[in-house]
Amino acid sequence: MSAAAETGPGIRAYGQVLRLPGARSFVAAGILARFPRATLSLGIILLVSAATGSFASAGLVVAPLVGGMAVAAPLWSSRMDRHGQARVILVSLGCLVLAASVLLLLVRTGAPFWTWLLAAFATGAATPDLTSAVRARWTVLAPPSQRTAALALETIADQMVFIAGPPAITAVAAALDPGVAMLGSLALGVAGGVWLAAQRRTQPTPVPRVRRSGPVLPPAGVIPIALACIALGGVFGAFDVSLVGWAELNDRPWLAGPAFSALAVAIAIGSVVTGARAWTLSPAARYIGFAALAATVAIALPFAQGSVPVLFGTILLLGLAVSPVMVSGILVASARAPEGRVTETLAYPTAAMSLGVPIGGVIAGAALDATGPATALVTIAVALAIAAVVAAVGEALLRAAGARGARA
Repeated sequence: MSAAAETGPGIRAYGQVLRLPGARSFVAAGILARFPRATLSLGIILLVSAATGSFASAGLVVAPLVGGMAVAAPLWSSRMDRHGQARVILVSLGCLVLAASVLLLLVRTGAPFWTWLLAAFATGAATPDLTSAVRARWTVLAPPSQRTAALALETIADQMVFIAGPPAITAVAAALDPGVAMLGSLALGVAGGVWLAAQRRTQPTPVPRVRRSGPVLPPAGVIPIALACIALGGVFGAFDVSLVGWAELNDRPWLAGPAFSALAVAIAIGSVVTGARAWTLSPAARYIGFAALAATVAIALPFAQGSVPVLFGTILLLGLAVSPVMVSGILVASARAPEGRVTETLAYPTAAMSLGVPIGGVIAGAALDATGPATALVTIAVALAIAAVVAAVGEALLRAAGARGARA
């Protein structure tokens, strides 16, 4: 794991990358385009629970949605690399609007429950990972010395959407209707996606490849981080379930929302710091080291749950420690992307995290039901430790394979 120094003028690094030609436009478009991936799960929970009166049914419908997103994201991104982002984004958005509309119609008309599950999977599979599309543009536009700041900026944009999106869709659902909230989220995503597709000058040049007979598989260099990102996604799934359970068992369910916002704000702040400073450790080393640090911080969560201020302070520290992990994972993927597969490669960490979210939620939920929030909160530290170990072992295996190849 070689050290790679990165230089940058502190916080001014963000101003420099935003002054690159076309950067501000695709960053703004990318923020809008993220809304479906950030809010569709919640929108469907609100829609299905309102129609059935059952949150368990809503959870069952969300599971194939998330699974569809995780499976299809690299496929859409691979097509963007081969055919250009503009054409694939427009096709995928058309599929998304159609699939989501069918799901809404099926729920509204009381169609058989199994059809909801199929439509939810189709909706997830039609949802493109436009975050990876934006990040791929940075690999074209930003020189290597500015890439940490650029990709940290994208993590900040993610957190902005996750901070603003869920409260907004919940408020619209309460004031008007869950279906209206779901359609509103789709409308924002489509507007952002079309705007992004129109900006052809900053998209990576398409690289047509010979048709592959086998499945689309990630490049070997990104597999350790992608696998570790499954555990990292589990952190967020476990956090959501654990904090909801903690708040409800303490008769203060309204505290769950501020807890989620506290984590998102801390990650955004940590991302600003990560992108602004110079690093001597490689991105892979930062991923492993900060995942281990975040696991250490997370150990304090079950002990802090008795005091709201102490718990929120711990959550803020956790977010600050997790943010370099998220930024570093994307940096590893971008540095190891083969020619012509940049967008696809950048989709694997995101897809892996999406896959890990429901896994973490299920494990934390089982712990919550069995023994209470303290054990559920422990699963957050365990997931982070797993992320660090998987990444470290994977990197060691890559080095060993490289050494064997050099001797051969």
